[in-house]
Amino acid sequence: MIMYYLINQEIVNQLDRKQEIIIQPQQEGLELLSWISERFTYFPRVKWKQYIIEKRVQINHNSIVPKTVLYKGDIVTFNPEPVIEPSIDKDYKVVYEDKDLLVINKPPNLPCHPGGIYFENTLWYILKQEYEYISFINRLDRETSGIMLIAKNKESASFYFNKMRERDIEKEYLLLVHGCLKDIIDARGWLIKDSASSIRKKRKFLPDDNADSEEGNSYREFSHSSFRAIKSDKKYTLLQCKIFTGRTHQIRASISSLGYPVVGDKIYGLDESYFLKFIGDTLSETDRINLVLGNQALHSYKTTVPMLNGKRQVFTISPPDNWPIK
Repeated sequence: MIMYYLINQEIVNQLDRKQEIIIQPQQEGLELLSWISERFTYFPRVKWKQYIIEKRVQINHNSIVPKTVLYKGDIVTFNPEPVIEPSIDKDYKVVYEDKDLLVINKPPNLPCHPGGIYFENTLWYILKQEYEYISFINRLDRETSGIMLIAKNKESASFYFNKMRERDIEKEYLLLVHGCLKDIIDARGWLIKDSASSIRKKRKFLPDDNADSEEGNSYREFSHSSFRAIKSDKKYTLLQCKIFTGRTHQIRASISSLGYPVVGDKIYGLDESYFLKFIGDTLSETDRINLVLGNQALHSYKTTVPMLNGKRQVFTISPPDNWPIK
């Protein structure tokens, strides 16, 4: 799987496959090739150099060379090569809707935002065909299923984003893990880069009962989750999880580091080589059998939301039917 789009908070125009990134003050003075290849590592340096020479990368809509120096306010434009997007599951369900808020049950194998190889085959793009304004209040990984909150106007977006910051929106998850677990785990500690992994984005959880949110830094993030066993057999355990911090890969990295990898998880599961095979489209039939599921068994099943009318509403959704235990 090859990634093509520069998608982050600096997007200028999401409706176009052409992506434009505004250079920030801290990036001024860097050479274009060094900056773009170090920041967007889904292409190797030699590939970015090729794109610059081919004029697929421009600055302020002008052709440049790899050693061009960046200045604050420059607009770096990337015109990706044509690509056929992978198929997805577009069958999302509307759980609740009013004039301010849309609540949906996102299926697995549906990316939320444009990114990588996905653009039209994303929940954002699909919803934009129907709604004039949408803003995701929470986000789920492509393979994670469950409840998503989507604001339908700027006023409700501001309200719900503030509630998220205040931790006034309560989110609970269900996950299926390998192994038999009967205890309650209070996973308090740190999330750090997994330096032993060949996967750049993989993280590792370090338990620390004395960890404090004020002590985090650029090398470690404070993380706090609780896990409770609901049911178990000889192979798997169904867990309920409540998160008190919202970190990238928090649930999957934490429970995997504690010895209970999530079923179907290609990064934090039984063997991270499944992820490398997956992106290289070389997963064997045996690999798929060992994964048990085609997607990671992580589901956002319960969300308690303060509504604009002052009341609190609870939304609950069962996990996908293909889970061995549910």
